[in-house]
Amino acid sequence: MTVTFQPAASIYRVAGFVCLHMAVLASGVAWATIRYREFQGERALPELRTEPLSVRPLYDDPEVISDSDLRIVLEKLRPEFRGPSPKTNHIDHSLRMWRPEATFDDDRFLSGIEMREFLLDHRRFSLAWGDKQPPLLIPSETGTIVRVQQGPASSSHRDHTLATMAETGTPLDYPVITASGEVPLSSLLERTLNSFSLNQVEYEWSTLAFACYVPTLSGWYSSEGQHITFDRLADRLMRERRHRGVCRGNHRIYSLVILLRINEQTQILSDDGRDRIETWLADITSRLIETQHVDGFWEGDWPGTEFDGRAEAKVDSFGTLRLRILVTGHVLEAWALAPEQLLPPREVIHQASQWLTQTIKTMSAAEIREDLTFLTHAGRALAMWRGRFPHECL
Repeated sequence: MTVTFQPAASIYRVAGFVCLHMAVLASGVAWATIRYREFQGERALPELRTEPLSVRPLYDDPEVISDSDLRIVLEKLRPEFRGPSPKTNHIDHSLRMWRPEATFDDDRFLSGIEMREFLLDHRRFSLAWGDKQPPLLIPSETGTIVRVQQGPASSSHRDHTLATMAETGTPLDYPVITASGEVPLSSLLERTLNSFSLNQVEYEWSTLAFACYVPTLSGWYSSEGQHITFDRLADRLMRERRHRGVCRGNHRIYSLVILLRINEQTQILSDDGRDRIETWLADITSRLIETQHVDGFWEGDWPGTEFDGRAEAKVDSFGTLRLRILVTGHVLEAWALAPEQLLPPREVIHQASQWLTQTIKTMSAAEIREDLTFLTHAGRALAMWRGRFPHECL
């Protein structure tokens, strides 16, 4: 038998080749591991603030509304929901207006704590609506969902309930009672953070809740892999035609004002992002000055020449008066929190508030019930122009 020996140099070359490939493979595995960990870090939720940041009114102008008139207005808007089957969106809006601190001498009216319990405790919700009504709060693997736009027992808008909790100072460790057990309020926020998309239909209330609970400049990643920052959220709010969106586009105005006010407390916007918002809001104020009716109110055509009245008329289900209340109340509410440089001359505000005050004072109880969601914005606005929230005025 013939035995052939490989030269030593050839053996070394093979060994070196194998070692080189093993080193390359090992480095590839190490890089993949590091990148996976980085990706997981990117996908991780940002640090949450247990206590939401608060935005208080900036002005106290007695020419907007007198103490006596304010009391009359607020008394007409008290939350008379004692009894079966109260509309969830009425309670949601009323809690936002009155806050959990509100109490009333008359037992016909729910306190702020009772309204919050209705929204966050399935036992109280079920007591009001009965066992046959699907729960308002639905647990899921990614957090707790609030039923939306499924009739009067559900919330009216995506993340409206969460935004209400943010604006009324409800901490993220507050207990939420679902039909399946107890979870913290953070369960609702985490669900929204994971499922949020820049292309979803409604984003005004999501943005508001994020600003109060998630003050971060660097942003976070959604489950779709979208990088979400407050600059991008602001740009998303500003890119639509001005009168488009819920409540004739006014909730986008309000959310942008909130972003500016939160940014004063902790930086969540770039300097350029803040400047873009201020420029956009200054343009909004100019349009509102130009389109204010001589009697003080605004209507759905407040953006001026951009508004296509023919297209809107075909789908407009609002009566003339309720549309004026809707727009005028929302405008005054946003301005009550806006920095001074973004406000119109005070005469504009005085005319609008006087029209709104006299209108509400003459409305019947039935008319109040019909338009309550819009009127909560109006009542909150008038109180804030006196430097207080409604529960601090009675």
